[in-house]
This record gives sequence, structure tokens and C-alpha cells, in this order.
Amino acid sequence: MDDFQRKQIRKLRSEGLGYQSIGKIVGLSRDSVRNYCKRNPELLGYRNAVTKMMKDQASGLPCCLHCKETFIPKGTGRPKKFCSDACRRYWWQDHPELHQKQNTAYYELACQHCGKSFLSYGNAKRKFCSHACYIQSRFY
Repeated sequence: MDDFQRKQIRKLRSEGLGYQSIGKIVGLSRDSVRNYCKRNPELLGYRNAVTKMMKDQASGLPCCLHCKETFIPKGTGRPKKFCSDACRRYWWQDHPELHQKQNTAYYELACQHCGKSFLSYGNAKRKFCSHACYIQSRFY
């Protein structure tokens, strides 16, 4: 696939054409066009969504990852990815595999009650492996 074909795919996709019809026009298979569109998220989706995203991208405003609506960013800090906290929560709920926990934040500790080894994420001062061990140690 050359640059001319890529530009054609972008143009035709912004006009709302499907993968198969673009493939016939450009001279590529449907799957080649689909894979190119998958690598460029603004080209994914149905006709209305794609044309809207292309217009929003041309406006220069950021687009929410969940609802695909444009929003006006704050002037300071790092760039926002979501228009609201609700959208952020829904998106991360749907994409847990993209949350990359750091391996340095895991601590291997020993339970004060049963002596069993356990992993604690983000808390090096944890004393018990479970709530049951905490209750047994404190009240019995």
C-alpha cells in the first residue's frame, strides 16, 4: 500500500464508504482496507461516526475516547482524553487490559496472622493477607 492509496482510503472513508467498496476503488482487498482503518482509529466505525470524527479532527479539538464528542480542554496540565468522569469510568471499565500496572508497585509480604506470603499492590505497610486473618488476629 502506497501513500496515494492511503490518502484515497482516508478521503473515501470520510465520505462514508465501506471497506469493500473502498477496496474495489483503490484496488486492495477488503481486509487490507479494514486493517488500515483499524490502525487509524478515526477511520473506524459506521458512516455517521466516521464522518463526524473526521470533521471533529479537522476542527483541532480533542475527541472523547468513550462517546466520541469533542470538548474544550483546559489550558493547563496534560491533555484530557475524556469529556467527563462518567465517560472515563465507562471506558476503563470496557478496556481493563489497557491499564498497565507497574511491577514496581507490587510488594511481597507475609501475613502477621497465618504467615502466608501474599502480594500487595501499592501498599507496603499491609499486615494481613485477608479480612478474615485481620479479624482472627484482632479479636480471637
